[in-house]
Amino acid sequence: MRKGNILVVDDDEFFRVRYSDVLREGGYTVYCASCGEDALDVIAEKDIDVVITDLVMPGMDGLALLDAARQRNALIDVIMVTGHITIESAIKALKNGAFDYISKPVNDDVLMHTVNSCFEKKYLLEENQEIRQSLKLFEVSWAVSKTLEEEKLHEAALDAILQIVPSGAGAFIKYDSEQKLLLIKAMRQIDKKETAGILRLLKSHSDVPLQKIRDITVFTAAECNEESGGFGEFGAALLVPIGNVRRPTGFLLVLKKKGVEPWNTEERQRASFVAEHISIAYENARKYEAAQQLIFVDSLTNLYNSKYLHKILEKELQRSARLKLPVSLLFIDIDNFKQVNEMNDHLVGSRILVEMGGQILKCVREVDTVIRYGGDEYVVILVDAGYDHALVIAERIRATVAENKFQHEEGLDIQLTVSIGISTYPVHTQDKRELIRIADKAMFKAKDASRNCVFLAPVPEEDE
Repeated sequence: MRKGNILVVDDDEFFRVRYSDVLREGGYTVYCASCGEDALDVIAEKDIDVVITDLVMPGMDGLALLDAARQRNALIDVIMVTGHITIESAIKALKNGAFDYISKPVNDDVLMHTVNSCFEKKYLLEENQEIRQSLKLFEVSWAVSKTLEEEKLHEAALDAILQIVPSGAGAFIKYDSEQKLLLIKAMRQIDKKETAGILRLLKSHSDVPLQKIRDITVFTAAECNEESGGFGEFGAALLVPIGNVRRPTGFLLVLKKKGVEPWNTEERQRASFVAEHISIAYENARKYEAAQQLIFVDSLTNLYNSKYLHKILEKELQRSARLKLPVSLLFIDIDNFKQVNEMNDHLVGSRILVEMGGQILKCVREVDTVIRYGGDEYVVILVDAGYDHALVIAERIRATVAENKFQHEEGLDIQLTVSIGISTYPVHTQDKRELIRIADKAMFKAKDASRNCVFLAPVPEEDE
């Protein structure tokens, strides 16, 4: 009976060495990694059968590694090890596809028994290729179907198809229905320039636009009269459509090296099976995104709500830190809004809040985010904008509101003003909550000054 390849992943060198010694004595070939990211590099380079990973690690934890490893190879088995084992974490690991779990301190006999049991299952599957192939189809489809974020789904879908059909490279191509463009969203073993070149060739030799192809289609370099080298080292391309006639998502582009026979009927059928599950996964991802949007939308104004503020601000600050660009925050409060409700009624007040949101939206860019913070308060996130630009936008909002006659169509012509406070990342702070607090405090300074004005939080002096 052959012994297999095991990857041990633990941020503690002591445990890596100990597990490795025990497993090598048992006849297994062992590789090691100190973190999830390094583990994925080993999986990409080596033929790994089993991963033994700590559940709790800095950066990518064991559960994230489990998902990523099985995304790249659905037949990799993962055994979890943790010093903080609970019923909940064990069940979560098993539900996510782990073969088993072991608690620290690890007993050598328990480790070997768990690993040997794992390989016994593998040997049984290898003896029956039909069952093995069916299991792989199931595992690949399951891994894709539980991915609910569309950006992650591009990668998961591509990895899934490349596990099922023979290939030398591949890419996920998304159809942008608004711009009528084909966008390259994920690639394996090929770069963007090569992928774009092959797409141009396929477009010029296809009877219909690529986004309208509904059946799995094979293009060969010979059929495309390919003489310019656009196919490069590849001799054939397999187009696997994703989505349906009503809502095409795009397609998977699978490539085979020159000199290799194109895909046979059985391989195309397997590709079709996986494509159906990928299409369902995209539909589920769209529904999930729509449901998520409802959580973050204010039911009255249809603007984003305060829950979304923390989510999007965190994302924008991370992006700004990476690109070294500023982000500014406007905290807006309607002056004397309580009197408006007292002089009219709450229904008028609600309509004014909706109209106020529209006035603010008119003054900002599409890339900026307008949020109803609560009551008569609004927050605007201005991306790639320093405090000087934020002052211009804030003054534009102040003036627009002051000049507007609210509820004019209802015959009321209510005059309103706003007080606006400004804070800027990273000038004032690099902390998300502190940035909001500083803008809020600046808004109160504007109210104390005279109302109907803009106040920029004091800018720290630069060191000479």
